[in-house]
Amino acid sequence: MGHLKHIIVTIFLFTNFCFANIKFSADSLVLNFPSTIIASGNATFSEHHIDITSHRFSYDTAALHATFEKNVTIHYLKATLTGNAFSLDISKRFILGSGNIIFFTNDIRAFADNLIIKNYEILVLRNNVSIEQNGNHIQSNELMYNLKTDTILSNERVKLKIED
Repeated sequence: MGHLKHIIVTIFLFTNFCFANIKFSADSLVLNFPSTIIASGNATFSEHHIDITSHRFSYDTAALHATFEKNVTIHYLKATLTGNAFSLDISKRFILGSGNIIFFTNDIRAFADNLIIKNYEILVLRNNVSIEQNGNHIQSNELMYNLKTDTILSNERVKLKIED
């Protein structure tokens, strides 16, 4: 009977993770049936071109939704993001982040309180936004960045400070 339970769990995980192409590892994993996985300690999570590390994450296999907490780092395309907490909706291709957000790519370094990534393409930094690029500083309450084209977009008044 114990062997049968192992096979059922394996089939359950295989069918759910093959659909979304999810890979993960951690020091500790807890399965809360029917669809939640909780990972803690050196947790890693990969989906498509997104690699996420954190101290803890929870993933709902039915909703294709994950939350990440504590020392979160996301690597996507040429960008790296760090922050206190992130949530990922795989079906909507949507990421939310909050708390001490730092964004790195090529020659850009940005700081903000919150972020939204829409369609895994448009990064929106919100609240206390500061971007450093080639010795210049841009400040705003909201800035947009296209992750695919590596370009800064803005829909709000910004303050540019050029240092000599």
